[in-house]
Amino acid sequence: MRATHTVPNLTREMDELGVIKSVILPIDFPYISDNAKVAADAARRDDHLIAYGSVHPYQSRLGEKLDGQAHAGALGVKFHPNVQSVRPDDRRAMELYRLCAARNMPVLWHCGPVGIEPALGRYLSQVRHYEKPIAENPRTTFVLGHAGALQFEQALALCNKYPNVLLETSSQSLTNVRAMVTRAHPDRVVFGSDWPFYHQAVPLAKVLLATEDAPDARRRILFANAARVLGL
Repeated sequence: MRATHTVPNLTREMDELGVIKSVILPIDFPYISDNAKVAADAARRDDHLIAYGSVHPYQSRLGEKLDGQAHAGALGVKFHPNVQSVRPDDRRAMELYRLCAARNMPVLWHCGPVGIEPALGRYLSQVRHYEKPIAENPRTTFVLGHAGALQFEQALALCNKYPNVLLETSSQSLTNVRAMVTRAHPDRVVFGSDWPFYHQAVPLAKVLLATEDAPDARRRILFANAARVLGL
């Protein structure tokens, strides 16, 4: 996969499907990676792309790192509890969310167990660990990536309970995408593909099927809700 998840391959698939913009979501570690810079550079070179940043909660000078990434064009922050080995309600993560709110940078989490990760990652991404940061950071916008994955119902409950929460559709079943359309707040569902793990056509087809008789929901999920969160 590393040989094929390139900007030219992504943008070619986008053009084939009529996708105008894609958000690329880097994941970084303290000192040993700078994937946020790679994402920002790619977005500068190709207007198909929007970059998020990534600041590991245990990096030093969190605020400075966020400011630098925002200056480079990052419109939000990706946080992956499983890969970055930090629980979403960790005290350092809580500080990161407060800093993101002050900079109007939404946080997109990997949220929920997927069933193929190591036991530690499965524990770290349990949806029950996400409620405390959501409740204690009402000024931070949180997007639950994969809509809680295998814990969809718990993620849907968080979305309907807290106005600062959105669900993202990637890797969910057609049944659950339909549930998002009918049971979630209409302004709080956004399309996602999890490319390159999935071709964008697969999750896009699920949203199109789920909104076949709901053109307003389709417009919100595929464009308006994300545009609002990103300030576009």
